[in-house]
Amino acid sequence: MVFKILIADDDYINRRLLISLLKKELYQVEILEAVDGENALKICQQNLDIQLILLDIEMPIMDGTEFLKHYTKDKMLPKIPILAISSNDLRAKEILNMGADAFLTKPITEEKLLNAIRQSQMA
Repeated sequence: MVFKILIADDDYINRRLLISLLKKELYQVEILEAVDGENALKICQQNLDIQLILLDIEMPIMDGTEFLKHYTKDKMLPKIPILAISSNDLRAKEILNMGADAFLTKPITEEKLLNAIRQSQMA
């Protein structure tokens, strides 16, 4: 079975790092990429089989908090784990209350990422 993940991050290098970590540890993974929340929302609406979202909070056009507002209100989208990522942990509680399942602070280590993914899949 292929594990389908959406990475929503405006930073190309951050996306490459996450992809590298995921492909190293998860053998059969399909990764979709979005450069902002608006793009991520469209991808989610077109790919209802996504199983996990890695969501950067600071993005242009539509940031991660706006994405969460739209995603959680859209009844057509499945409830899947969303792992929020930010360099600023001051809003972690707010973001978790908005619907994110976990909050990771940059820089992300392989161990932190994989632990958060494992925990999100057990919930």
